[in-house]
Amino acid sequence: MQSSVRKPTDEQYAKFKALVENQLGLDWSKEKKYLLHGRLNTRLFELGINYDEYYELLIKDRSNREIELFYNFVTTNKTEFYREPAVFNWIRENIIPALREEIVNGLREKIRFWSAGCSTGEEAYSLSFETQALAGMLSDVSNGYKILATDINTQALVAAHKGIYNQEDIKNVSHPILNKYFIHTPSSGNMITTYMIKDLIKNLIQFRILNFLDKNYPIATNFDIILCRNVLYYFKDDVREKIFEKLIDYLSPGGYLILSGTETGHRIKSATKIRPNIFKKTH
Repeated sequence: MQSSVRKPTDEQYAKFKALVENQLGLDWSKEKKYLLHGRLNTRLFELGINYDEYYELLIKDRSNREIELFYNFVTTNKTEFYREPAVFNWIRENIIPALREEIVNGLREKIRFWSAGCSTGEEAYSLSFETQALAGMLSDVSNGYKILATDINTQALVAAHKGIYNQEDIKNVSHPILNKYFIHTPSSGNMITTYMIKDLIKNLIQFRILNFLDKNYPIATNFDIILCRNVLYYFKDDVREKIFEKLIDYLSPGGYLILSGTETGHRIKSATKIRPNIFKKTH
């Protein structure tokens, strides 16, 4: 029985390339035909259609159900707890003490963090683990501490909201953090061992869908930290620069935009580079 569809032609690939660039900002200028086929083969086989027919389905999709699935298929969701430990060390050594001092001196009643491109939630949860002392200091203030976590991939957001991970997922989590903030369910029968984030952490994080190409983001606050790591790497250069500027607009004065340790060659007009991958909004 046939279990695959014919690979896309150059003409078919060109249509999908334009679609992901226009709708998501992704840079498919390098040959990504293999990626398109690898991600869509099963879906097209399920529907019993070819690439031309699937493209027409996406263009005419009024419910947005299929286009949402398409976005899920073509976006990358690699992440892990405490990815790039140096970033969390820097936050631990520089940002947390400064915020703590402001709270103690009565200069701050609100803390806002944003995990932009949060995937399945590990980054947002890691940030929350590290800043729970700050959350505790603001516990008497209504909505004093909040983390926003956004992504375009709705399947990843569902997983993030559930906050359930397996043994491999939590390999970078220390035992004290694991014991304090996770509910451990041992394997039983056909059920594998799982680790679920406790509600005291979940309740501090809001997971929402967001497309970086949207003209206006549905966000009504500014942030002390925006983490946007290993996300815009996949975008076209001109699109990436515009998004950087937009993210800086959402920082509070003195706030930080933190990129991946491998994203070091960028310049942002409206911010000061204080480390190769970290920018500070100075006004």
